[in-house]
Amino acid sequence: MSSQEKIDVEELYRKLTGSQLQKLIYGAEARFYFVDAYKDDHPEMPVITQDKPEEIQFFRWGVIPPFAKYIDKPNKSGEMQHLHPYDFGNYYSKTANAMVETLAEKSTWKRLYKKRRCVIPATGFYEFYHAKGKSKSYPHFISLKDFPLFGFAGLWDSWTDPDTGEVVNTFAIITTEPNEMMQVIHNNPKAHSGSRMPVMLIPDEWDTWLDGEMTIEEVQAMCQPFPTDGMQAWPVRQGLKDRGVDANIPKVQEKMSFPELGDDWRSYGNDPGKKAEQASLF
Repeated sequence: MSSQEKIDVEELYRKLTGSQLQKLIYGAEARFYFVDAYKDDHPEMPVITQDKPEEIQFFRWGVIPPFAKYIDKPNKSGEMQHLHPYDFGNYYSKTANAMVETLAEKSTWKRLYKKRRCVIPATGFYEFYHAKGKSKSYPHFISLKDFPLFGFAGLWDSWTDPDTGEVVNTFAIITTEPNEMMQVIHNNPKAHSGSRMPVMLIPDEWDTWLDGEMTIEEVQAMCQPFPTDGMQAWPVRQGLKDRGVDANIPKVQEKMSFPELGDDWRSYGNDPGKKAEQASLF
């Protein structure tokens, strides 16, 4: 990447917090305070790609590979449905994330990791802690202590809609094994892949991630879990994914107190009224 193409992180951060990146979400102009790939129907999000490293583009969240097709299948009433790749029931409706361990194996990803990498700028993300015996989960806002802006490592692709001819650019966020904190917080018992976390890149790593062709070994070396001591997390209001709830508001990131959880994530799973026993060598 030439010096002329190097990303100006300060300028990018100014844009991310300004009006340029406001988009129509939930029928009103809003910034990205809380966005869910599936609840929000694969929304357009800001990305930076290898081929246009100076631009902020908007791609839909959830990769659609060029060989994806509509699927015609009956619903429960027997009526035929013409399912778009993003429609529930189509194989490609669940491609918001890509496991780093399978990038060189699965056809959806193995064409992309060499030359179609991208960065998805962010200031934080959400995961949901599932407390034993509780019907509702506890959303947590998670960010980096020393970097107000970071980027998710991602892959992108293009798909041409055979029905309309529209070219749709899409992306996925790469996930990796969890660090100590994410192992605790991301404990959804229904997650088929178990506890995971997104790959987070600090701004100094963006140029390397976006520069040139990489081997799978080089990609995997950059897709390591972010250290626990460099991250922070706190619980926020519940019900963010409930139908009809507009969670894309500034207050969604405010810290909430839930006595049943204890002081912080290290106490989760313990009785908040009791101190955890300390191991001793003597």
